[in-house]
Amino acid sequence: MIEKYKNAGKKKPYLIFALTDETYSLVCNDDLKIPVEECNNYYFLVSFFNHMYWVTGSVLGALIGSVVKFNSEGIDFALTALFLTVFIEQWLSTKRHAPAIIGVAISVICLILFGKDNFLIPTMIGISLVLCLDKEGKNNA
Repeated sequence: MIEKYKNAGKKKPYLIFALTDETYSLVCNDDLKIPVEECNNYYFLVSFFNHMYWVTGSVLGALIGSVVKFNSEGIDFALTALFLTVFIEQWLSTKRHAPAIIGVAISVICLILFGKDNFLIPTMIGISLVLCLDKEGKNNA
């Protein structure tokens, strides 16, 4: 996102703050059918509305969840399906697959080394380190 947000001006801190998986999957598309000068407005509006959806959904979920009780057992597959969908969309919409391969490989290695209850933080650290050190990818991006 460094390249996409480099000319965002005053909007850049908010764009970085509001970046979620869902926002990323929408703004990382290299095949936008909008004029280049309108890209920053598009990025801002996508980020803003996704942020508002998150906040509104969280507040409503907390309020309704405190009143309505239901058994959520069995819906844990939804997050896995969401990440798989986002991964496939990003894979298909970009030519450079190294970050995706690095992410999957480090995730599997950390899962094996640290177990399913403790692999998330080492995975995030590992992915961040490898992608920061990936000089070849930065030059080809």
